[in-house]
Amino acid sequence: MQLTKHTDYAIRVLIYLNTQVDNAPLAKATDIAELFGISFNHLTKVIHHLGKAGFIQTVRGKSGGIKLAKSADLINLGNVIEVMETTLAPVNCQDPPCRLNSVCLVKPIFHKAMQAFLDELRKHSLADICIAKTNDVWKVSLDQPINLA
Repeated sequence: MQLTKHTDYAIRVLIYLNTQVDNAPLAKATDIAELFGISFNHLTKVIHHLGKAGFIQTVRGKSGGIKLAKSADLINLGNVIEVMETTLAPVNCQDPPCRLNSVCLVKPIFHKAMQAFLDELRKHSLADICIAKTNDVWKVSLDQPINLA
């Protein structure tokens, strides 16, 4: 299964927000878009979706921005994927209609595989995939390896 860019960007935003030190100002969407090389317009849709789902808080205005709505250990990766993906069906048997639909034996296997994928993700939180809270990680250029030791 390949996740959509929408979900990929959502995970990047959550990781970024979790690395912000507690007393840092609210994160700006423009900064995140520039850092990750993401279209600002696309990123605002991702941020809106994350906010609507309760993963982040959004504050409007001149001193506004975004931050995590709850601690990283309470943000479940499986939930993030389920909320951000428009469909989790591994195949679409209706478009175009498949002649094998009524006798298909592969669809249940794909469904079980998808459930196993989501079950594994549900075992992990945002905290499990984040490095220590530091803004320094974002100062590393893309062509430099990051030393996590």
